[in-house]
Amino acid sequence: MLIIRANFLLLTVVIVAAGLSASLYAHGVFNPFEAFLVLIGALLTHMAVNVFNNYFDYRSKIDARTDKTPFSGGVDILVEGKMKPSVAFGVGLLCLIGAAVVGVYFLTRLFYPLFPILLYGLVAICFYTPVLSKIHALSEIVAGTGFGLMGLGAYVTQARVVDATGVAVFVPVSILVGLLLFLNEFPDVEADKTAGRRHVVILLGRRRSAWIYVIFLGATYLSIFLAVVMRAVPLAVLVSLLTAPIAYKAMRTVLKNCDRVPELVPALGLNVTIILATIALLAAGFLIGSYL
Repeated sequence: MLIIRANFLLLTVVIVAAGLSASLYAHGVFNPFEAFLVLIGALLTHMAVNVFNNYFDYRSKIDARTDKTPFSGGVDILVEGKMKPSVAFGVGLLCLIGAAVVGVYFLTRLFYPLFPILLYGLVAICFYTPVLSKIHALSEIVAGTGFGLMGLGAYVTQARVVDATGVAVFVPVSILVGLLLFLNEFPDVEADKTAGRRHVVILLGRRRSAWIYVIFLGATYLSIFLAVVMRAVPLAVLVSLLTAPIAYKAMRTVLKNCDRVPELVPALGLNVTIILATIALLAAGFLIGSYL
């Protein structure tokens, strides 16, 4: 449970729910068996990401240098010797193989456009921590779009097509998950530098990065509003804007305390709440729109 970071897997559940409910709204289709399979595959994918991230962070010694918070810094299970690194790697590999089996099942039924989505996911899982996180300003994009494609992939397994409604799921999910990683990087700047990472917070500093957080969190709500205006999603999806007051509080906290980690921790918690609740409400909005 520690190495797969089970407490973070709720993110996958709400993302898959958003994709599945969007396909029900746009195409009136819902295959329970394939919905269950795509959820299992997505969970295994997320588990593999978490395990490999912990494994490679241990190898780079970064886990021993980060100051842990409830939301950032990873876990110390390998550092403290509670699990052998080889066992952790094996767990990650088993999760990846399980996800691949699910992926092959869907590819035999719909090769395109699922293949590029699954290929992107495979590259992200295998190379994110050891390679991609060390490329300038790429880590947040890869993490965000990876989970965004998870939502789009869930949509495609039911709808069998990429269209405006699927993209309307992909965009806000990508931004929100990118911001999840982005804000969690604030406490880890010094440790991340020693591991050769080159994410945005390191490149621009915490003060300018705080404004980037504010801009992109606002862009999330704007993307949802524009999707409604363009009639890609039902009016009921606007229920996801109910998290805006929490977002405003998080923005103020980040701008005020971006250089003070202890005072910033509450914003990390608010950020998690915003992301989970907004995506869950997005899914609820699609469901409501399906029956109105």
